[in-house]
Amino acid sequence: MPTRRYTARLRSGPQPIGQGVGEKIEKARNPRHALKRLLPYLIPFNVLLIIVCGLVVVTTVLGLVGPYLMGLAIDRFIAVKELTGLAKISLWMLLIYLLSNLSQAVSAWLMADVSQRALKRLRGDLFSHLQTLPIRFFDSNQAGELMSRLTNDIEAVNQAVSQNVTSLLASVLTLIGILIAMFLL
Repeated sequence: MPTRRYTARLRSGPQPIGQGVGEKIEKARNPRHALKRLLPYLIPFNVLLIIVCGLVVVTTVLGLVGPYLMGLAIDRFIAVKELTGLAKISLWMLLIYLLSNLSQAVSAWLMADVSQRALKRLRGDLFSHLQTLPIRFFDSNQAGELMSRLTNDIEAVNQAVSQNVTSLLASVLTLIGILIAMFLL
């Protein structure tokens, strides 16, 4: 009677899982390639992404108008102690800041929605891919390690999509707006 060989690892004591002891956190070797692989998950939401970009532009422009109005208030109304003009410009500044915060909140909400819906599809595809892997793969990799790896990688993609993209766009637009203001004013 042949003996059965079990390929599962037998270890005693606690073992590190996920990005544990001795395991390096891998980064994308080629970020452009990683972005190309991520784009099919974002393309179905291109209308929402365009709206988010428009809202980021609105937020940035309104954020740049606020300090300009503050300068006008100081130069034209506070210096000469004209309270009527100061009250009007203060109301305009309040409106500008409220609209800026509203557009920022809506863009963050829309981007989070896009991110979660795209990641739902990505998780589904990852699950389908895991279903096609041979049993040997699961024998040679610990379940906790796989779950930790998948969870951490999905969360990293979530952070990149929902926060970093809009922050990068807002930062570039703010820089351009500041440069324009420096040269025109």
